[in-house]
Amino acid sequence: MQILTPSQTEHPLPLPALLTALEQWFIEGCEVPLRHNHAITSPNADDSGILLIMPAWRPSQYLGVKTVSIFPGNHQRGLPGLHSVYILYNAATGQPLAVLDGDAITSRRTAAASALAARWLSRPDAQKLLVVGTGRVASLLPEAYRCVRDIQSIEVWNRNPTSAHALVERLRAQGMNAQQAPELEAAVRRADIVSCATLSTALLIRAHGCSPAPT
Repeated sequence: MQILTPSQTEHPLPLPALLTALEQWFIEGCEVPLRHNHAITSPNADDSGILLIMPAWRPSQYLGVKTVSIFPGNHQRGLPGLHSVYILYNAATGQPLAVLDGDAITSRRTAAASALAARWLSRPDAQKLLVVGTGRVASLLPEAYRCVRDIQSIEVWNRNPTSAHALVERLRAQGMNAQQAPELEAAVRRADIVSCATLSTALLIRAHGCSPAPT
């Protein structure tokens, strides 16, 4: 059984090819039972989280199980709020084939699915992207959206301005025209596409009016 590191998991998943493959899988489908959702409670609210168990398979082909732990309080520890592991099996024999980095799969799949939605829902001439959030998924959204639209400018907003600045610098290092958005409402009004990638449970953007943000 192979055990793949994050970089080994990411390497075969370039976003342009991933979008094409993912779109085909959405069309063809597979067996996807209702995922298990378990609350991990703790006397300290910051230590509480959620455990997801997510199986899917194609008979006689492949079977996969992804486990996801979501602990929003991790941001106070300087850790990602989400961790994941993916186990791949032979669906005809049940033999384990590989353990893959679920974080890499989850973040790239989420960014790709978001971009696919934009291909169908956004205006063909959309060029201005606003990313709300600065985590793993947020960092991949600009590249993914550039696969489906001619994105010319990117704004990044986060409650933590330092995190937003750091992501902007990384995007600029990749050759993208990225800026930090000081105010969310104004950035929403400027954008052609708004993509939120955050574990926040608070209302950030209200349809038709935009108001909330700070909290």
